[in-house]
Amino acid sequence: MDTTDYRSSIGKKVRQERLRHGWTQEELAEKTELHPSFIGQLERGIKTASFDTLKRLSLAFGIKSAEFLHEGDSKEPRREPPSVERKIINLLKGCATHEQEAVYQTIKYILRQKRKLGK
Repeated sequence: MDTTDYRSSIGKKVRQERLRHGWTQEELAEKTELHPSFIGQLERGIKTASFDTLKRLSLAFGIKSAEFLHEGDSKEPRREPPSVERKIINLLKGCATHEQEAVYQTIKYILRQKRKLGK
């Protein structure tokens, strides 16, 4: 595998995982402490990912770093996109406890208001 194939393969995997999690490039950049334009260049195969970058991405996605180096097999089953609950959980990863609590209280408030209006 030459360098171009390596960059392209990793870029496709980053994009696939980012979309599977329902994140924008900016959200992924925030979670990995990388620049959003770097994420875009990485996905397009323009930039090469260092080991540190692969580690940051794998932690954000909840996968092993080695999975970025595995070329997809067409016989591999396609992963289903995460449920709404999984998307919410992924958004909260890396947030402080007080931030998670604030999100929970906000959702709870919205649902209570909805129930009140529905009566």
